[in-house]
Amino acid sequence: MKCAAIGNGLFTQTTPEVHRIVPENDHNLPIVKIVYEDLQAQYQSSLTAAVIAFNSKRKHASYVVLGYLVEELRDMVMYKTFCKDLEDANIFIGSLIFVEELALKIKAAMEKERERLDAVLVFPSMDEVMRLNKLGSFSMSQLRQSNNPFFHLIIHFYVKQQYSMWSFISSLYAH
Repeated sequence: MKCAAIGNGLFTQTTPEVHRIVPENDHNLPIVKIVYEDLQAQYQSSLTAAVIAFNSKRKHASYVVLGYLVEELRDMVMYKTFCKDLEDANIFIGSLIFVEELALKIKAAMEKERERLDAVLVFPSMDEVMRLNKLGSFSMSQLRQSNNPFFHLIIHFYVKQQYSMWSFISSLYAH
């Protein structure tokens, strides 16, 4: 993981490379590419920790994650990089988009890629971007296919480890 205090991320003074997690795919696993936008760096650090944990197991998929703070998208170079990252992403996650100028920029970028993406999850945000939400042509039968990396994640966390609701809630407060 890289850290840099250079670039033109406006008030953050970062580059997009700082928020990238790209694991070595030495196990020939399917790659799931996730692009996300968030309001504050503290949320990015939580997501980074979760993805690093998923990638350390490397059983069913490798997760490439590319993150942006919403205010960074005001910068044209960052916005173009964001759009380029969306071109081959599988999933987009957006959160707390309440500035109209930025909501319209994200909407413009997402409308080009929405149909191709497997999932678009935006909440809570302005209506303009929340209307982009989609979970593909989801069905439980597809989820249970043995080669589906999302199915294996669910099995790992909820069946094999036999999480009860209480232990799940407790684990949320443990970190």
